[in-house]
Amino acid sequence: MIRPVSSMRQPQGGGRNVPPVTWRQAQASIDCISGDPRWVLASSRIPVPSVLRRVPFASLRTVAFVTLLVLAPVVAAAQSSDSARLVTPTTPARWHLQATSFYSDADNGFGVWRGNDVRLLYSAKWLSPFVSAGTQSRPEGGQEVFGVGSYVVLTPWMYAIVGMGSAPNRGTVLFPKLRSDASLFVAMPKAKGLLLTTGLTDLRYEDPRAGGTIVSVGPMLYRGRGIYNASVFFNRDRASGVRSMSWQSGGQWGTQGRFWVGGGVGSGNEAYRVLAATPFDARFRSQFVSLFGSKWINSRSGLTLRLDYERKVQVFHRRAAGLTYFVDF
Repeated sequence: MIRPVSSMRQPQGGGRNVPPVTWRQAQASIDCISGDPRWVLASSRIPVPSVLRRVPFASLRTVAFVTLLVLAPVVAAAQSSDSARLVTPTTPARWHLQATSFYSDADNGFGVWRGNDVRLLYSAKWLSPFVSAGTQSRPEGGQEVFGVGSYVVLTPWMYAIVGMGSAPNRGTVLFPKLRSDASLFVAMPKAKGLLLTTGLTDLRYEDPRAGGTIVSVGPMLYRGRGIYNASVFFNRDRASGVRSMSWQSGGQWGTQGRFWVGGGVGSGNEAYRVLAATPFDARFRSQFVSLFGSKWINSRSGLTLRLDYERKVQVFHRRAAGLTYFVDF
């Protein structure tokens, strides 16, 4: 699903109908911070409860909403004459700061999950680095997660988002020890406003057998005031070698600097090996729905409200709400 676009200034790559970005796949790691199961299931979308260093894998929401600590994909809110008619301030801001708090409630004994994260981005023509820090608490404990990454404009028709995140182990494991993400966005020749996106995520835990990789691919389309995308995620669990797949699609409509509304849906399989004294394989299926709305309070700042619902078949139903304040300066 496309992440809510905030007012941050996008790397200006211009050229061959490739709209400059807005966070689409770089949020994978970042959302991972807020327990936002959205981009790569096993990786971020919703790291399944921390079960004995198990490697959560292939749950689509993670695959889709991570784009959340380091980054996997990021919503691209392009600013070009042929894409969302975005409103750019006369003096574009160089810095973008956003702070988020979220609350999530899961039934069947999984309890309440809470979290906060802060992200800071510096926007430049070719390289736009960002850092993030977050924390999440669940009934079994809490954990912090930190990330760093950057948008990189490679050519007028191609850009990338790369990042890395780490979560120190202080007794409770909710996130991977090390997460690496890279996403590539390429404008399609003779197809106005159409981009091909692909991404790779690698997850590492303290136990070298745990973790896995996620490969994603899909189209992104800028049409009028709307941005639409769809992705398929191919997941591989390192411990068992089991492969699984998930998908997500979404869209958003609005005008940069004024408002955005949007949402997404997805479904997928989750397959991984629990590394306990007696290892065993776990298999789940998940579906999710997400809605959001962003409104600028003035030319430099605004609020985003996001609502999520996730169903992990025969495991739990999870409802979540998050509020983000963003400001450019």
